[in-house]
Amino acid sequence: MPTRRGDPLLPGTHDAEVTLSQVDERTLVELVALAVRDAHPDEVTPPIGDDGGWSTSRVEWLSAFHRDRRVGLDGPLGETTWAVVGPDGVAGSVRLQRTRDAGSLETGIWLARGVRGRGWAHPALRAVIDVARHWGAVEVRAETAASNAPALAVLSGLGFRCSPAEVRGRISAVLAVEPS
Repeated sequence: MPTRRGDPLLPGTHDAEVTLSQVDERTLVELVALAVRDAHPDEVTPPIGDDGGWSTSRVEWLSAFHRDRRVGLDGPLGETTWAVVGPDGVAGSVRLQRTRDAGSLETGIWLARGVRGRGWAHPALRAVIDVARHWGAVEVRAETAASNAPALAVLSGLGFRCSPAEVRGRISAVLAVEPS
């Protein structure tokens, strides 16, 4: 069930076309099926000693990843995930994780190839920034490949300061979060 505007855990998570939804079992099945159908496994899982395809090990890892984060930011992993839901259903996922630095949270997003370029990353990340603000964050961090121009454009459009230099092919971005 999609989260509604005003939900105390997800303030402001509803956009005209994009909603964040907790990853329950039904949503997890949809999310994993979408990943297998419309993503390369390396986009959503670490390498897991196989041929690089969608193996049983990768599917199990992805399912466990989301199940283990249901406890939320206050859980032992200090991380939570949501499904990004568009008009046609689950379109990807977004996460928020505590860092070692007090007041700093890190985010990441994955959208299926078939929905990229539709403008859904911006409202999904804007909703996550609202959640970070709700949790008292003073900054939100993100990291992406230096070659990922669409992600860098979304981050810049949201006000993230992107590092001028890449480290191991990655760019770090930081957004100062204003209190609500």
